[in-house]
Amino acid sequence: MNGSLHLDNALIWTGDPEVPRARCLTIRGGDILTHDRLDGEARVIDAGGRVVLPGFIDAHTHLLMGGLSLGELDLSGVTSREEFENAIQRRHAELPEDAWLIAGGWSEENWSGREPPDKSWLAGAGDRPVVCRRMDIHASLVNDVVLRRLDTSHDPEGGRIIRDGQGNPTGLMVEAAAWELVNPIIPKLTIERKQEALRAAMRHYHEFGVTTVMSMEDAHDLDDVFLPIRDELTLRVCVTLMDRQWPLDLTYARAFDHTDRLSIIGFKAFTDGTLGSRTAKLFEDYADDPGNRGLLVELTKDGHLDAWARLVVEAGFSPSVHAIGDEAARLVLNAFEGLDRTKPLRVEHAQQLARDDITRFQGLVASMQPLHKADDARYVTRRLGQHRLDGFFAFKGLLDAGAILVFGSDWPVVGVDPLLGIRTAASGITLDGEVFTPQHNITIEESLKAYTSDAARALGLDRTGMLKEGWTGDLIMLDTDVWPADWDPRKLGQPDAAGKVILTVSSGEVVYDAR
Repeated sequence: MNGSLHLDNALIWTGDPEVPRARCLTIRGGDILTHDRLDGEARVIDAGGRVVLPGFIDAHTHLLMGGLSLGELDLSGVTSREEFENAIQRRHAELPEDAWLIAGGWSEENWSGREPPDKSWLAGAGDRPVVCRRMDIHASLVNDVVLRRLDTSHDPEGGRIIRDGQGNPTGLMVEAAAWELVNPIIPKLTIERKQEALRAAMRHYHEFGVTTVMSMEDAHDLDDVFLPIRDELTLRVCVTLMDRQWPLDLTYARAFDHTDRLSIIGFKAFTDGTLGSRTAKLFEDYADDPGNRGLLVELTKDGHLDAWARLVVEAGFSPSVHAIGDEAARLVLNAFEGLDRTKPLRVEHAQQLARDDITRFQGLVASMQPLHKADDARYVTRRLGQHRLDGFFAFKGLLDAGAILVFGSDWPVVGVDPLLGIRTAASGITLDGEVFTPQHNITIEESLKAYTSDAARALGLDRTGMLKEGWTGDLIMLDTDVWPADWDPRKLGQPDAAGKVILTVSSGEVVYDAR
């Protein structure tokens, strides 16, 4: 990554308020040298008047899990029980006799009736063990072959085993029932298979213009999968460790050999589940499930969240806490109260907030996923009722309150395309093509900053997120010649209106080229 590259004849949005626009730039040694001069040794790329932006930053993903999902059965497109069962049957016929069938992406919101699936939907796999994760990864559907290997006599703390009228498991395992009962018995993949998945994940991200990610990972995968191929990383990976044990052991993170391409920036904790699975923790009952206000899980359930957050910050790391429901978010805000904010304090998702809590986000990171809104908006009125929508994905309110608003994907929960995320944040468009809660919309430039400079700030990255002299040479080129500031949110509802990435450059190296 030490060569020179000169980009000419471009419509460059730098993200730098001092020099917001440029027509050309030169990258040498991985960094932006100038916006004016042509380095005589540089490779020249003529942008042809196209839009050029800083490389996108995905501030919340599961990189290895996402890469593995590319090789699993994808049920995100099934729209009926028949399609679901046919997909299971086809996959079963393709697999070796001793392999488990692993699938993901299904949502009951995608078919009429919206009935949750049960183990009878998996009959086409015969005696093969089957695990089908819901799109939010907070619930799994398993068949009898798997259930016979589990202790289903009682619900684990922080989870539910869904049962029929006779008390028998339906096959649907929610929250800790999926994580603590099902996940540990799934056969472990080889290190080689995981490394190939990591390479595939990087290629996939570059196709969508992403040059940096904040990924939730386990320490053992860093050792076994990431570190042996560290020199191959074309994606900058900032890791938040998934170790939520208490007391928290900081030894590994403190001793880790941090580089520009791979570093540990923090730790993650959970407070609750998701709106889709009705496990996000709310102040009021779910409108479509009276008596249920969701679940508190893990450290929060056990009363350790405040001490955990304080320990992480005092150790010099960034705490990252999953909170989707309004009561869960308040618990995180309480835990962050009075903490040193030198390191970013990150509230992950923040999908549903009490109105009075929005102003408490001043100086905190609201790490959100616009494509979650595009999906959840289809059913949230049924879940919450009209009166609670003021706090649903309150992008504008959070910005007005002084929050550091950053965007990500949560891949493989939803797709990774930041351009579609920008479309959603600026237009309020849902997966059904409807405009939802437009009062929460923000501008194109605010959305771009959430995927670039503000995301870099939230991850503690210097010299990243803007096309500024002396900063890292991460950039992308779009196939459209429409200036981002002129994008019309009304047009963003059209399937191709958000544009397409045709060139991705990471530290001056072309890592994707579809010109």
